[in-house]
Amino acid sequence: MKKPSAILLVLWLPLCVYSQGNFSFDNIFNAPNAPVTISTELGTFNPADGPAGAYVGSDYTASAYYLNGTVTDPALFDSSNPILFPPADTQFLGTTSAGPNSDGGFFDGGPVTLPTTGIVTVQVRAWYNGGGLYSSYTQALAAGQNVGESNPVSLPLAIGSQNPQPLDGLLPFTVGVVPEPSSFVLIGFGGLALLHFARRRK
Repeated sequence: MKKPSAILLVLWLPLCVYSQGNFSFDNIFNAPNAPVTISTELGTFNPADGPAGAYVGSDYTASAYYLNGTVTDPALFDSSNPILFPPADTQFLGTTSAGPNSDGGFFDGGPVTLPTTGIVTVQVRAWYNGGGLYSSYTQALAAGQNVGESNPVSLPLAIGSQNPQPLDGLLPFTVGVVPEPSSFVLIGFGGLALLHFARRRK
C-alpha cells in the first residue's frame, strides 16, 4: 500500500508542471514584420546610441514585461505595474545601423516559461545596454539612453508539450530618449507663458 505522502507527491507534480506557461520571445521568426529602430525625430534620440533610423543591434537588449489577463491599452498596461521577467532578457542580433538583412532590429530569446498560466499580456521593452554598461531598462532610462516599448500583446500561454505561443500581433516600434517629468513641467510653463503674453498683446 502506498504511503499518503507518496500519493500526494504524485498528485502534486502535475499541478506544478501546469502552473507554468510559455511563449516564444522573439520578433524574427514569429513577428518578422516588427523590427526595432531608433527614432528619427530630432531631439528624440541619443545620437551616442546609434544614428537615427538605424536598426538596433547587440548593444541593445529586449526585456519581457507581462500582466495576467488582457490589457490592450498601453497607458493602462504601464500604470498597472507590469512584471519584469529578467530570465527573458536577450540581446538583439547584428549591429546597430545595419539593416534587417543582417538581423539588425531583431531578437531571438527562444521559449520563455512564466510562473503563470492562461492569458497574459506581454510587452517588449528595448533598451541600450552600452555593451554591458547598463544592466536594465530602468537603468538605461535613468541615464538618458535610448529605450522603447512595444504595443501590449495578449496571448494564451502554451502548457506542457504544446508549442510555445508566438508573439502574434507585435508591431514595429522605436527607441529614443524619454524626457524627465521635470521637462514636461518646463514645457507646460513655457506654453502658459506664451499664452499669457499673447493675451496681453490683444
